[in-house]
Amino acid sequence: MNWFVFAFISWVAFGIERALLVYFDAGSGGVLPSVIIPLLVFVALHAPRTQTLWAAIILGVLSDLLSPMVHVDGGASTVLGPHALGFLLVCQFVFAIRGMVIRRNPLTLIFLSIVGSLIAQIVIVAIFTLRGFGDDPIVFHAGAELVQRSLSSLYTGLGAIVLSFVFFALEPVFGFQSAVPTRFARHL
Repeated sequence: MNWFVFAFISWVAFGIERALLVYFDAGSGGVLPSVIIPLLVFVALHAPRTQTLWAAIILGVLSDLLSPMVHVDGGASTVLGPHALGFLLVCQFVFAIRGMVIRRNPLTLIFLSIVGSLIAQIVIVAIFTLRGFGDDPIVFHAGAELVQRSLSSLYTGLGAIVLSFVFFALEPVFGFQSAVPTRFARHL
């Protein structure tokens, strides 16, 4: 995998997610699609395992750094780890089934983006819920967050429709070198 291309596409994806997706808010609850999850799923479908795990850690740490949590007193803090762990679990899920799916089908990216986003959001909610059992000043209501993040996961699938065609067009530029064994397709 070409890391420079991955870094550039990640930069663009974070820029789209931070700047433009505010206009795609599906209500006052903060239901927003993700651009990062479809990118991660696309990389996990095509790249070797080690490179994909490093990409998940990088995307997860950047997501953690760019999403501060609000305190009870009005301040904010950054918690490093929840997105990174969630993204690693998404990669493990895609690794488990990537030999059984058709990688060049947009429906594959759409479905795996929805399920991957659900997995990541459940991990994030679980981590912040466990933090809440102690003396944590972060404002976090697990039930409301889980509903909001589940709806965001479904909305991510809608965004993955467009992103699948963009990522498939950019596949040669990414420079994926290893052929991942599949059960139902021949290697090109």
